Amino acid sequence: MGKNAISDLIEKLSLLESEFGKQISQKNHPILGRPTLNIGTINGGTRPNIVPDHASAQIDIRTIPSLLETKSAFGLLESFFESSVTLSNTIESPPMETSLGNPWLQKLKEFFPEQIFTGAPWFSDAAHLANAGLASVCLGPGSIDQAHTADEFIRIRDLEAGADWFSAFIDKLI
Repeated sequence: MGKNAISDLIEKLSLLESEFGKQISQKNHPILGRPTLNIGTINGGTRPNIVPDHASAQIDIRTIPSLLETKSAFGLLESFFESSVTLSNTIESPPMETSLGNPWLQKLKEFFPEQIFTGAPWFSDAAHLANAGLASVCLGPGSIDQAHTADEFIRIRDLEAGADWFSAFIDKLI
């Protein structure tokens, strides 16, 4: 006779994907692309024959700087849901954007003129440093396509080239 919490959550998540997802996808960044939304896990209920009184989901929203000009990702979700859901255990991981005019990038370009700077639509802890006012870059050997996969690896030649690059970088700094 109770209200099915899983059904209610599915309805809200469907709106989140269709309406909120549509809203955030209107924004675009020249390097990072469009924000993304992923519903990663759903939990709820205790047994198939009992109407579930609780349900939860974990979502991941990959933001871009212009999306967060007025509110945090948490604030955007609060506004969207208008108190119809409880948001908890939220973790904000800000997007990172380092200006090409940054002195460290200029120093890297001076040391390694052939260096190509690019952006990537993935998260790094460096974003927290950048958000705290410490300009940051992410760099290293290997392919991002292999990172955090079941078969993660780095080719020996890429590892050696990375060690050579970082050694040369440190030598140029001192």
